Amino acid sequence: MAQYTIRQKYFALKDKFAINDIYGEPKFYCDTKLITIPKKFWLQTAGGKKLFMARFRPFSIRGRVDIYRGEDKSDGISAIIKQKLFCLIRKKLYVRSERYGDYFIKGGVIGDWGFKIYEGDSDDGKLVATISKRVLKIADTYDIYIDSRYEAFMLLLCVVLDAKYHKKH
Repeated sequence: MAQYTIRQKYFALKDKFAINDIYGEPKFYCDTKLITIPKKFWLQTAGGKKLFMARFRPFSIRGRVDIYRGEDKSDGISAIIKQKLFCLIRKKLYVRSERYGDYFIKGGVIGDWGFKIYEGDSDDGKLVATISKRVLKIADTYDIYIDSRYEAFMLLLCVVLDAKYHKKH
């Protein structure tokens, strides 16, 4: 099981932050451009290789996010994230991907402070990642526990959840 920590800056013009391992060493970076319409960001290795690009669909009813491999859309869509249409108490999202498999994301009851990612279409599948937000921190800080061979993809899902539900840093 891998463990990572994300700590974002409180005051920043654009989202650029490191994703650190349990020893505090940066393993991945998340980067955005100052102004993009629609909102996009990239997950890259510590060496600077862009692994994924996430692109939010601006006029989607279910809050669709398209995931591409690499730094642009040239390889086509690798995954699609959609929010369940009617969810009153908990956030529920579905991830569809031919390459990485299908996942179900279930939010916590109180606010959007925690998420669990399961394989398959429901929370009956194997738990592959747990994302918990530290509550008493000024800047957004997350602890991520991953039990999947697609660690970078799971970290990207965490960053998408942060961008979707915690817009004010």
